[in-house]
Amino acid sequence: MNKPVYFDYAAATPTDPRVIEKMVESLCIDGTFANPHAKDHVYGWEAAEAVENAREQVADLIGASALEITFTSGATESNNLAIFGLAKGLKEKGDKRCHIITSKIEHKAILEACEILEKEGYKVTYLTPRPDGVITSQMVDDAITDETFLVTIAQANSVLGAISDIHEIASVCHKKGVFFHSDTAQSIGYLKMDYDNSDIDMVTLTCEKVCGPKGVGALYVKRSSNVPLFAQIYGGGQEKGLRGGTVPTHEVVGLGQAFEILKKEGKKDHERFKLLRARLIDGIKDLEGLKINQSENNLPNILSISFENIDGHMLLPTLSAIAASTGSACSSSNLKPSYILKAIGLSDEMARASIRLSFGRFTTKDQIDTVVHELNDKIPKLRESGSMWNVRK
Repeated sequence: MNKPVYFDYAAATPTDPRVIEKMVESLCIDGTFANPHAKDHVYGWEAAEAVENAREQVADLIGASALEITFTSGATESNNLAIFGLAKGLKEKGDKRCHIITSKIEHKAILEACEILEKEGYKVTYLTPRPDGVITSQMVDDAITDETFLVTIAQANSVLGAISDIHEIASVCHKKGVFFHSDTAQSIGYLKMDYDNSDIDMVTLTCEKVCGPKGVGALYVKRSSNVPLFAQIYGGGQEKGLRGGTVPTHEVVGLGQAFEILKKEGKKDHERFKLLRARLIDGIKDLEGLKINQSENNLPNILSISFENIDGHMLLPTLSAIAASTGSACSSSNLKPSYILKAIGLSDEMARASIRLSFGRFTTKDQIDTVVHELNDKIPKLRESGSMWNVRK
């Protein structure tokens, strides 16, 4: 059986063969497989050197110092370290501020962390985005109070691809003495970075969306910001005491290699994504009832679309030639509308009848054409069958 074309790059990407090659070298007896914290022999020294080389590669991509990079197990842990670590760190210093600002369309790793702090007595403001999914600096400025200690807004949304100007938002926060954090899981390497020359205090980094391995990430923490972070995982004092546990050399090496490739090829990838997106939209623009849930200010490799008068429960099963996502939280008993699509004003019905098409480095024009053909072939049939069902009902 032929597999469907893969259009869920916003969830996970295939690992670049060049990254795999470097990771394998760190797993073999002749490579840098050893514990990088082993200080008594050459194997440990070589592993430590590989880890620090990867740290330099990460820092080089984002415009930072290697001393500002803390390795983690991924974006979720980095987000938790930024939010919980700062909350506890400020509390230990006697800072009584207890207000956080975020948005309704952040990743669950952000939202659930904020919800936990709410239960502990913190106050959280959840900003409503514009209909195109953008959070503006004015929204943030209006929400900041004397109690605010942290603003956390993603640079680009995972379902909509909508881009918020985090550098401008960070400047607003900086002027008011508020720390700013951003999750850049979807945007890293494709949008403005240069973090040491910005007012951004902390950035969550991962490579699983840019053809690197899963299970590894990093948190950038600006040295000049003097962010009082408390560790969330304790062990042997690794990562300057911010993250206990043995650093997985092969994973970190993969992260570094993925970021090095991204620095060299990211701009070229980004331009190609624009062409693929234009080809995709041009091929489906005449579909009846089509709604594109985006403006022009979005990542070119994420396209969120909805269809009027479509049974959302049948959408993905019908589009059998495409491996994609609805952007919804699914359970065995029902299909819940995406909280992100709801936040930008879509009805339950339109949110359910939505699909996120995301592509990347290995996507071809032929695969774009397969998606175009599948949508043009199946959506009218799905609408017709839905109408007939409604008549019988």
